[in-house]
Amino acid sequence: MPDRTFLIQSKNPATFSRVEWPRNTILGVTIETNRDELAAEISNAPPPSKRFRDFLAIDHKPKMVTHEPIMEFDIEILLDWDIRLNPALIWIGYDSKRCGLPEPRLKKVKDLYWNLGKAGFPVFLKKLP
Repeated sequence: MPDRTFLIQSKNPATFSRVEWPRNTILGVTIETNRDELAAEISNAPPPSKRFRDFLAIDHKPKMVTHEPIMEFDIEILLDWDIRLNPALIWIGYDSKRCGLPEPRLKKVKDLYWNLGKAGFPVFLKKLP
């Protein structure tokens, strides 16, 4: 249906390469942190660095990135990844299910938000403390 826009999101964006996606599809990836060892303690999903590389290799626009539930991160790395992925939009949110994840301080998230906006990205905030 060309009059609609669809969002397909995954923590395993390598699977996106199996399909030629129509232009009215937004492909999204969840990257909660850039720290592989932290993600491995919590999830069986591919490490964030692999998700980043796999999503970067997908030749499709538009793309979307979700940093939710955001966990401790290195601002320079996450900012670099977002800039290189060049998504049409970015979502940032804390752990809405209260799973006790290692979340960053609000100031750090605000710094990421500000830097992404300064770089020209539309950033949407979801649940914040």
